Amino acid sequence: MAAVTNRTMAKTVGILSAFPLEIVKLITYSSGHALNPEGPVSLINRIIFFVVGIGVLFLTHSLVFNTETRAQQAMETISENDRILTAVKTWVRGRYDSSEQYERDLQNDVPETEQHRLMHQLFVPVEVSFTDGVLIYQQSSMDGTEDPDWITRRGLLQFYVNPETGMVQQRELDFKNSENVFNVHRKPELLASLTLDDFTWRENCDFKLSMSADGMTVSGPMDFGACRMENPGSGEDMIAEDKIHITPDEYWFLGRYVDKDGAVVWGTESDEMNKLKRVGDVDAKGSQGVLVFGGNRATGLEIIKILMERGDDVTAFVRASSDISELEKLGVELFVGDALDATSVRSAFDLGNYRAVISSLGSRRGDSPVDDIGTINVAEAAVATGVDRLFMVSSIGAGDSKDALPFYVRWILGSTLERKTTAENHLMASDLDYTIVRPSGLGDGPATNTGILIEGSDHFEFGQIPRGEVARLLVEAFDNPDTIRKVYHAIAVSD
Repeated sequence: MAAVTNRTMAKTVGILSAFPLEIVKLITYSSGHALNPEGPVSLINRIIFFVVGIGVLFLTHSLVFNTETRAQQAMETISENDRILTAVKTWVRGRYDSSEQYERDLQNDVPETEQHRLMHQLFVPVEVSFTDGVLIYQQSSMDGTEDPDWITRRGLLQFYVNPETGMVQQRELDFKNSENVFNVHRKPELLASLTLDDFTWRENCDFKLSMSADGMTVSGPMDFGACRMENPGSGEDMIAEDKIHITPDEYWFLGRYVDKDGAVVWGTESDEMNKLKRVGDVDAKGSQGVLVFGGNRATGLEIIKILMERGDDVTAFVRASSDISELEKLGVELFVGDALDATSVRSAFDLGNYRAVISSLGSRRGDSPVDDIGTINVAEAAVATGVDRLFMVSSIGAGDSKDALPFYVRWILGSTLERKTTAENHLMASDLDYTIVRPSGLGDGPATNTGILIEGSDHFEFGQIPRGEVARLLVEAFDNPDTIRKVYHAIAVSD
């Protein structure tokens, strides 16, 4: 992927490659001068040509980045509420426990009143018809299993947009009759039979949520003093003092109650939140899917469309600010994270069992670390989790194909090609079964069956190829062992 959109890049190349003849003709003819660009060129005409060429170059460069700025601004208008709901649906799932925090407290001889309990929690997103928002089935147990004899609390977490506040809030829905309700995530027929009348919840006990600027945390408190319950011992009111903090692989909560004087009557006296950390998936790892980075747009989206059409189980790693509307239409599993955060990338790998990963990461403008650091984070997470097969969508001009691009295209792309080269070199130095695909100038469009993958430095070619065609070529190479540890150039050939 280029630092600017490849469609714009292709248009830029078309303009700049033509100006030595056509632009000079246009300028001189419109000014009434009889300049013959194919004959002897005077010094003054050479100066005119140079000034016009530089002007066109800078004008095109400005237009490219203005276009990308407007696109970025449009992305930023995506509702924060939608981003929060998407994040919690992809993050809050799996088996969690607080063993790390619990053992640390014991090792450090933390006073008993400030210790954190050992907790095991199961979170599973579920679909229901009786209410809106994102619903997460939660089940607490004493040993982390699904044995009913060890299961304690169970219910639903509802993340929804409150029309009065306009915010995403989390409330806890408890089963009115939970005596024989266990492992609801295994019983879709039970979920389908439930209505809101089968649940109870405490008024004024919602968490009001917001998302951090980097899109990697969802957090928020309860309104202090509003949420109360009766102390079973004294009969007096206990006041909830609570807040939550959610990241791609952790769920923290304060979870304590105080009396009217502020003394803790339930929960830890420590101001450190209870820290549940994901320790496994809901099930033992089964079917092997494909994890795609950079799949919400452009070539990555075209790759996902083909994979879905042929029946692959696809998970798309997306930023919190990404436009995911097309992915939602396809029914793709989503993981919200930041490719520049190695921990976030690793969390995506830990959540599934993948036979391959595809990196179509690329910046919309020059000098973005996603072109090298992002792909390197993906590669290192793949190595750490045993995912051997990795595909990278790179660009013509990277590595030993640098001279295939005209100088002015290399100038526009800035350090992007250097970053992609760094990422390519990292893959080639690893033990991964990589395949690197360097498309020539990319343009929008479906597969045309006119493209080919060419290996070797003797076949560099700069032209234009539709994104859909690059996607087709990559997926064709997907299950072909002959493409392992190879670098290809994707070009379109004429009929």
